Order: sequence, then C-alpha cells, then structure tokens
Amino acid sequence: MEWQYAGDGSGVKVAVLCADSRGVYAGIQDVDLYDRARDVRSFAGGLPVVAHPPCRVWSAYTSHQAKPEPGERELGLLCAEWLRREGGVLEHPAHSRLFGAAGLPGPGRRAGDLITVPVLQAWWGYPMRKATWLCFSGIDVKALEFPYCDYDSSHGIGDRRRQQVMSKNQRAATCEPLARWLIAAAQLSTKD
Repeated sequence: MEWQYAGDGSGVKVAVLCADSRGVYAGIQDVDLYDRARDVRSFAGGLPVVAHPPCRVWSAYTSHQAKPEPGERELGLLCAEWLRREGGVLEHPAHSRLFGAAGLPGPGRRAGDLITVPVLQAWWGYPMRKATWLCFSGIDVKALEFPYCDYDSSHGIGDRRRQQVMSKNQRAATCEPLARWLIAAAQLSTKD
C-alpha cells in the first residue's frame, strides 16, 4: 500500500520535541524541531506536537541501569504537559513508566481527550517489532489509518538477534515512514 504522508509542504507546522538534530525529522518540511541544542524548555507553544521524550529513565525494563543527564527525567513530564496543552501525539516504548507518572492513559484507554494506542513500529517498516505506545491528544484516532502488517510472517530473524546486532542509535531511531505518519496525525489535532 502506498501511504500519503504530511510533512511535505501541507502548511500545518508541527513541533517535534526531543528529537535528534541529525535524525529523520531534520529534513522534513513543516517541522519545528526541538533537539538538544534548541531545548524543548524553550518551546513557547502554539503548534501541535510530536513528542519523543527520552525513554531510558522511564523504561519498565532498563531504567535501573540508566545514566540520565540532569533534568532528563523532567523532559518526559514536560512533553506530556505540552501534549495536553497543544494536542498531537507522544511516542514512548510500551510499558513506559512515564504514562503513570504523567497521568496518561494506558493502552486502549481514554482520559478526557487523551487516548493511547499500542502499536508495533514494524508496521511502518522498522526491522524489529519495537512495541510502542502512542498517546494522542485532540485527535480522532478513528480517522487514522494504522498500517498494520503481520510482522511474524514477514520477517525471518527474531527480534533478540536483531537487537544484538543493531547499534544503540539504530535501536532508538524512528523510521521515516513512522515519523511522517506521526506528523500527519499531529496535523489533525483540533486543539487551538
């Protein structure tokens, strides 16, 4: 299936929070990128968001071994607050403890205009399952097309082996089709 993505000059700007300046979002039109140098704490609002807060401190499985930088944990809570205020989508690993700490609904649940949907990044072409929770604010998720695919029948090598041969940056990266899909979803936000 050929997907049509936003971020290609549609005119609706989206703030991408906590992204890598050399990553997939850097060259996409309609993106106002907040990376390490352009700190998310300087975001003034006024745009829907695609939030990718640092996940190592919130991981249900590896937070005990994380070595976060000062203030890194707070970025997750700040991104959740921007999501509530401006609308858009927050992406985080499945079972992230950020959801409980920030009062975001769990997968398949709704809280006000927030709703969380569990997905696999493999649906957008990522080389592993990469279970992820997407929390939407101000977006009618029934209007979104999720590109579900049967990951198990389309990939040969198991996730464990794939993860072992991928670099830390490769494992953390967002693939371009998902990035563009997230931008398109955020552009549908009805928050003012």
